[in-house]
Amino acid sequence: MRNKTWILLSAITIGCASSYPVPNDQMAAAQKEVGRAEQSGATSVPDAKLHLQLAQENISKAKSFMEKDNRRATVLLQRAGAEAELAFSLATQESARADANQTIDQLGKAKEK
Repeated sequence: MRNKTWILLSAITIGCASSYPVPNDQMAAAQKEVGRAEQSGATSVPDAKLHLQLAQENISKAKSFMEKDNRRATVLLQRAGAEAELAFSLATQESARADANQTIDQLGKAKEK
């Protein structure tokens, strides 16, 4: 009787653990971050492009885990969001650096006149 109770409790615990909610909101958030990174020019900055690709790969992997292992899908989507945010930051940084260099060049030309 004791073994049956233990087995029943184990089955209930496993059943509850596998009923992790489908991460639809996390999927939407990760895809939004990827779009934001793409719009910022991440595809033209090598480091940003790498992180953007990693984000897209994590989203793809998460799609394959959804419904089967929602917990793992959620973790992958959190990673994807973080990678996409990094891609956005790197692209924005590169754009700011280019603008600063252009301003410095213009100031140097203005001094020469």
